[in-house]
Amino acid sequence: MTAHIYPKADATSQWFHAAYQGDTMPHPNVIVLHTTEGSSFPSYGGGGSAPTFTIKGGTVRQHFYANESARALVNAAGGVQTNTLNAVQIELVGTCDKGGPGLYWPDADDADLAALVDLVKWLTDTYPIPVVSTSKPWLSYPSSYGSARGQRMSFSEWESFNGICGHQHVPENDHGDPGNFPIKRLIELVKGAKPSTGGGSTTTPSTPSWDGKSFPGASAFVLGKSHPAVTVLGQRLVAHGYGSFYKEGPGPTFGQADKNATQAFQKAQGWSGSDADGYPGAETWSRLMAAPKAAATSSIVSLNSAVKPGATHAQVKELQQLLLKAGYGPIPGALSTYYGPETQKAVARFHNKNPKLKSAGKSYDPAIGKSGFVELQKEAGRK
Repeated sequence: MTAHIYPKADATSQWFHAAYQGDTMPHPNVIVLHTTEGSSFPSYGGGGSAPTFTIKGGTVRQHFYANESARALVNAAGGVQTNTLNAVQIELVGTCDKGGPGLYWPDADDADLAALVDLVKWLTDTYPIPVVSTSKPWLSYPSSYGSARGQRMSFSEWESFNGICGHQHVPENDHGDPGNFPIKRLIELVKGAKPSTGGGSTTTPSTPSWDGKSFPGASAFVLGKSHPAVTVLGQRLVAHGYGSFYKEGPGPTFGQADKNATQAFQKAQGWSGSDADGYPGAETWSRLMAAPKAAATSSIVSLNSAVKPGATHAQVKELQQLLLKAGYGPIPGALSTYYGPETQKAVARFHNKNPKLKSAGKSYDPAIGKSGFVELQKEAGRK
């Protein structure tokens, strides 16, 4: 009898089978790769928008049986089946957006891919999933968003496809993750290519080239991994007043002291959740490189005019965080940069509590507005 739980998985921390039992898939033959657009394990609304697996670093969490339909894809009425069409879905903690939170997966190296490689090997050994990529292009984000650039499968292409694809390829969906993912290298490693370790050659550097100043990418900040940027990170944390976290001076290996000091700095910026997980992103790096502030200033920020229902913008994720913190959740699918129907519903709940902030003449108002965004920040605890 086939075992449908991956032997290396944590199948207890976020096991959603009991709450959202899916359809049994008789012969899984597709793997769909996603990126979470965050730097920590998402809550998935308690399982309502969960994939089959989530990978963060070397940890694999399993949420449903591998031959059971997951819930991370849009499945519109009257079209094709998506979640239930023999698709195993894998979310990768990190981003497809350059400068976004967590690991930037298009630049993932062999060490970053290792846990995914092992999982894909098990899936393709267990089920009739060929180790091949879709012939559709793996476009860089944001070009991968929507369906206008030829990467999205037609209904018939999806129904006949067997192999590995990304969220950007699935019909009835508009998301662009996982961007220009290194699918060729993933397939080489699954098929047995020797992982690169950076050693064994006098001409191969042990660390990637770095200019000593710009954000080096999230892959530089992995617990136990060495990179010259880690020393600079520690030095800047000390300069900003977080030296008490270090028993010894900052060094090149990213350790728990670096993570704790970084998390304290992030929380001091007014961030929470995945934005304050102790792993530096581009914005954390940018603020650390700046001169320390003499005094705290207001953390209330202005709403970008591009943040509207139906739009995709980086500040939408902040809007979702504020809505959740102020008690207007749940928002299935959050956190994301898409101002979709679930975010609109949460904004409407905010307006029901604050009717004076609704647009004139509207009983249902899904647009937050500049004044509403300021009030929402205050309700979420900002000053």
